Amino acid sequence: MLRRITTLALIVTVTFSGCGRPANDAPRIVFFGVDAATWNVLTPMIENGELPTIASLIREGSFGVLKSGEPIQSPQMWTSIATGMVPEKHGITGFTAEIPGTDKEVPVTSNLRKVKAFWNILSENDVSVGIVGWWPSWPAEEVKGFMIAQRAWPMNWSLHGIPFGAARDRNGRLIVQEFPGRTYPEGLYEEFEPYIMTEEDVTSADLNRFFSDARFTDPARQFHARWVYAKDKTFADAGYHFLEQNKPDVFAIYLQGTDVVAHYYWGYQDEEGFRVRPDDARMYGDVVRNYYRFVDREIARYLEICGENTAVMIVSDHGFETKQDLKPLWERGEAIRTKEGGKDVPWDHAVDGVIIMSGPGIRKNHRIDHASVVDVTPTMLAYLGFPVGRDMDGEAITELFEEDLLAARPVTFVDTYETGAPMGDGTPLESPVDEGIKEKLRSLGYIE
Repeated sequence: MLRRITTLALIVTVTFSGCGRPANDAPRIVFFGVDAATWNVLTPMIENGELPTIASLIREGSFGVLKSGEPIQSPQMWTSIATGMVPEKHGITGFTAEIPGTDKEVPVTSNLRKVKAFWNILSENDVSVGIVGWWPSWPAEEVKGFMIAQRAWPMNWSLHGIPFGAARDRNGRLIVQEFPGRTYPEGLYEEFEPYIMTEEDVTSADLNRFFSDARFTDPARQFHARWVYAKDKTFADAGYHFLEQNKPDVFAIYLQGTDVVAHYYWGYQDEEGFRVRPDDARMYGDVVRNYYRFVDREIARYLEICGENTAVMIVSDHGFETKQDLKPLWERGEAIRTKEGGKDVPWDHAVDGVIIMSGPGIRKNHRIDHASVVDVTPTMLAYLGFPVGRDMDGEAITELFEEDLLAARPVTFVDTYETGAPMGDGTPLESPVDEGIKEKLRSLGYIE
């Protein structure tokens, strides 16, 4: 029986056989970064047999709490996951950054990162990578392999059906504004573009996966699930294609929907103790859990092309929870504000996250009690047989590993990977989808 643990956001690492091997002859890895995966949802669904893929990974591997940092904000934490360093070192310290010499703020960009991410380290060590939709990942970076930046998807917020960064021609055809850095190599965008799904492409059948009773519809309240499903489905389908076609040594894909649906539909859940109108409970009460079912199916689809000899690592950037101290105040109509700075509702991010790792060399049915987001990259490097940087704030979670694995690939160290040319120039860049991203962040209360 799993203890009920809180978390939010998920990464899955998968090791391949039969797809070639990295330079150090270690297994290969795939990451699924699924923002907002929480034990508060995972545990009861697993116990009820509703998430068979994730449940099988837990059964066959190690799992536990992964601590996030504070403030609990996704760009910082996903960058800490990717670098093994705290925000003060890696340079991503908020949702937005000010363009020097102006009072204009834009969403954070990858060139603000001061240190190398795992995809840089591995590329420099002749390990091919494929990165899809990581936050933040625009402009796409030169790697050994390919990268599809999060902003390759044109619609980040579109109440009127026309994505930011796009327009329509006289015939109503959607024309996406071109800008550099959406993919690496640059020409890869043409291969990615056919996979783009926008809000208007989402069908009633798609929405019926999430909204339990089709008799109760409200376009405004369905909007958030609609747009984020379009985004996740775009990256999931494109990622599947590029993974199968290119077979990189390490592949990473980030999916955002479980975070978005938690923010907008958490309060419709009776089991969280909220007083919900019966019609709303029937229509919206299962959206969060239904999105987890969608993610579980997508992970299963990917695993089918990876073969049985697969190691899987699931990692979250932060948790999600009902703020029990604020709930009665909110129900009385009093003004509230969560510590995380989100909307004025009694649910938001939480410090406790998730870690699950399953596969060759990983201990089975073993609970992990002490781990942090900065431990993810050191653990990945150690698992692949590469040294851990002594200047990283995290360390390899060796209790995940079986004794035979540690004997074959003992953890080693290097002073730093921060050699050669410096990383980004530290000047944030503008893109055509900036206003859409900022509108979403405003709606959540994270920026003014």
